[in-house]
Amino acid sequence: MSESILVENLRKGSQEGFVAVYHYFYKPLNFFVLRYLKNAEQAEEILADVFMKVWTRRTDFESAESLRAFLYIAAKHASLNAIRDQKKDFLSIPVTEIQELLSEDSDVFTKMVHVELIQAIFMEAERLPERQKEVFKMTYQEDKTVDEIAEALAISPDAVYTNRSRAVSTLRHLLKAKNALLFTAFLYLLQR
Repeated sequence: MSESILVENLRKGSQEGFVAVYHYFYKPLNFFVLRYLKNAEQAEEILADVFMKVWTRRTDFESAESLRAFLYIAAKHASLNAIRDQKKDFLSIPVTEIQELLSEDSDVFTKMVHVELIQAIFMEAERLPERQKEVFKMTYQEDKTVDEIAEALAISPDAVYTNRSRAVSTLRHLLKAKNALLFTAFLYLLQR
């Protein structure tokens, strides 16, 4: 379903349209919020609030771009508010931490694009053979070490390296053929 149809169905007040918008945007928004909070439960609460605001304001969205902008900006503000609320005394936060948050937040659009590109890479990773997919996700989504992956999957560290190398090689070829921007984002992900 195209984004314009999603927005049109949402504007009409269709519950199915709302559910479709939710499913379409949830994963990339969750990834985006987790970059701020590092707490999955808190991210889910924030996204529930953001999507409730979307439903309340459903008639305000003229295009997919306006909906996307609203979602990311609302999620960013809610995340920053949650960070602020976690601190009992905001003035006790070190200046360097505040500067870091502000500098990281200088370009929300860039972060939106980054999140959606990463999401596209992980969608391509779904096409990998099962073991390669597991190793790739555990490495790049869960930030697990080779030893942690080997233990979790009951395989040797060498098998982890082999599966990760094969997954990266397969994705490199798929993404290079598909889209130069995705390929560039993929290379960036590998360097993190």
